[in-house]
Amino acid sequence: MRPSFNGHPSWLDYRSIVRQEFSIDLPEEIAEHWCRIRGHDIRIDEWLPDGEPLGTIVCVHGAGGNGRILAPFAKAFQQAGWRVIAPDLPGYGMTQTVAGHEWSYADWPLVIADLAKVQSGKVVLAGASMGGLTAVYAAQHVQDLAGVIVTTLIDLAEEETFVKAARWKLLGRLSIFGMKVMPFLLDRLPLPLSAVAPLKAMSANRAMQKYFQTDQFLGRNWLPVKFWRSVHNYRISPIQLDCRLLLVHPGKDDWTPYSVSLQIYDRIGAEKTAVKLSNGSHLPLEQPAYDEMCSELGSFLQELSAADL
Repeated sequence: MRPSFNGHPSWLDYRSIVRQEFSIDLPEEIAEHWCRIRGHDIRIDEWLPDGEPLGTIVCVHGAGGNGRILAPFAKAFQQAGWRVIAPDLPGYGMTQTVAGHEWSYADWPLVIADLAKVQSGKVVLAGASMGGLTAVYAAQHVQDLAGVIVTTLIDLAEEETFVKAARWKLLGRLSIFGMKVMPFLLDRLPLPLSAVAPLKAMSANRAMQKYFQTDQFLGRNWLPVKFWRSVHNYRISPIQLDCRLLLVHPGKDDWTPYSVSLQIYDRIGAEKTAVKLSNGSHLPLEQPAYDEMCSELGSFLQELSAADL
């Protein structure tokens, strides 16, 4: 029997926090299915709207998440009339990686691209946190996308950005030095996500901070240093999108400031729009940020649904 987030303490805790702290009601159960992509058994959440879907949105989580964490975003997309699928990317959530997995970040945009290619109708990629740039990278491998939506854009191939994104700056600098000088020694070293990333910065809410730091699929998820080295070494340049791009950035993001996202946003060739929410932490569930975000997403998707590809 496949593992499931439905009924799992991780989901029950998250759903409770989202409801009690942010007044966002999420369903008790979300439809799940599995798909074999590039040898990995990928677990995928699926949300269906009332009536005929306007298209499909592929949600892309970041380095501190999984597909189920994006449920508040998926709900907004579903209410806008779109079908939503949210996979757990290799190394995260309940996805089961292929035997001999190389722990390469390069898998991520390719998995998303392969998933997007088999969807019918209009397809949009929507990424949060590190998933924002992952969605942009995936778009380089997919033709006829309707659009790309991101909450942040953070390029960990940039040395200073990598250092700032680490839990401690000294750790970031030491990590870069070690990955350059002795990768053969560090690659297999596993580290919990809570030791690598400042997960407290995911949210300004204390209950949510504790959840991200202690959950078995988040702060207690262990990954080898090789994965982070592959993240730091991955880059596509130049970046050109043949579809529209929407950046809807949290206004009080302590992890990825708006200025950091704009540096990458300015490098992307596309018809694009950037919106800064009036508040909202890295996971922008606070009010009025969440309602502002839902409104911006709804307007953007309405325009996409009316446009011809």
